[in-house]
Amino acid sequence: MHSKRLAMALALVPALMSTGCDWLFGKELKPEFCATHPTDSDCVAYCADHPSDPNCDLDAPKGCASSAECSAPTAVCDVAGTKTCVECVAPDETAACTGAEPVCGDDHTCRRCVAHAECASAACLSDGTCALETSVAYVDPNGTDNSMCTLAMPCTEVAKALATSRPFVKFKGTTDEAVTLNGEDVTFLAEPGARLTRTSPGIVLRVDGGTKLSVHGLEIADGLGATGTGIALIAGNTATVSLTGVKLVNNAGGGITTSGGTLTVSRSKISGNAGGGISISASSFDITNSFITQNGGPASLVGGINFATVAGAGTRRLDFNTISANAGTATVNSGVNCGTVGSPITFSNNIIFANVVSGGGKQLGGSANCTATFSDIGPDPTSGTGNINADPLFVNVVQGNFHIQPASPAKNAADPAATLSVDFDGDVRPQGGRSDIGADEAP
Repeated sequence: MHSKRLAMALALVPALMSTGCDWLFGKELKPEFCATHPTDSDCVAYCADHPSDPNCDLDAPKGCASSAECSAPTAVCDVAGTKTCVECVAPDETAACTGAEPVCGDDHTCRRCVAHAECASAACLSDGTCALETSVAYVDPNGTDNSMCTLAMPCTEVAKALATSRPFVKFKGTTDEAVTLNGEDVTFLAEPGARLTRTSPGIVLRVDGGTKLSVHGLEIADGLGATGTGIALIAGNTATVSLTGVKLVNNAGGGITTSGGTLTVSRSKISGNAGGGISISASSFDITNSFITQNGGPASLVGGINFATVAGAGTRRLDFNTISANAGTATVNSGVNCGTVGSPITFSNNIIFANVVSGGGKQLGGSANCTATFSDIGPDPTSGTGNINADPLFVNVVQGNFHIQPASPAKNAADPAATLSVDFDGDVRPQGGRSDIGADEAP
């Protein structure tokens, strides 16, 4: 009889093993088996008693042991982690992340790049894609004096990088060089902390002709002497210059001067330029989400911004900027000055406050064709729809921090119809019911 019972028990072993539900010899059901066998009768019973077990969630991703069990768009098995099929696993299983979403994120999904280090080319573009290494000329003062300007062998001079005719020039470290552009179509990219400067008097970055230039993240600094302007669009140019996340600081001749062409400035800092922040003549301009602070001085004819001549067609936008602590000679309108303005223009959503004025100078003054709305202007008030005249409560002026505190009167006071979606820091606008006046959207 005992031998018969043993034979019957042994006969049951294959059947029990085929279910994967290892109850033989007193062992309990393995719940991970039920993730892939939800209709097994033993699993049905187990899940009835253990409804919170994730293996019993029929809608949840089921377990995998290798990528062979997965298919697109989730063609990779996260073997070491969740044992589910995902888009990618960094750093070894990232082949699916290409094109518009080249980076494998911590959540195992592909996303756009946000930093140069995330790209094999060390060049993350503004649209979140990675530049091809062959399309970038690399400049590094610690490189070698060569004309190849590759990632493996960067050159030391911007002029040699431009000579490659590649569409992107990537800066690293501090480059001491007077750079002139005349007709190029090029984008400047920069590692964090990268600077362009020159140790002899004169313009740091000169733009002539029909140049098309975009600059992202680069600091342009320390131009020397009265002609030591950071960026100058020279008279007669038809250039288009776009600056995003750029710092123009401590240039003795001024931050930016234009005479013709088109200038776009976004999410940038123009500060400490002895010759003034921005001086624009006969140019189209679109200036948003920028800090224009602590420029000019007692001998300067330009404080924050000087619109010397505004005439003809083109974009005329000054919106969501913080313009403060700029100075000029007596009678200079040291915040924003409007010279010859041929037709009415309206500036909106700007903080133009506590610029140093004397002898009749104003925060915003000059041509009557320049008006403001939904702005914080003071301490001398300016009439206009939605304008206020109140201390904007900057975080720390002494340390140069012109972000606003949460209790600022500029908070939730911008034009309700404003459409800018981010601020200087890339924070979403609005944080409340309305956007905040100025370059910063307070939390």
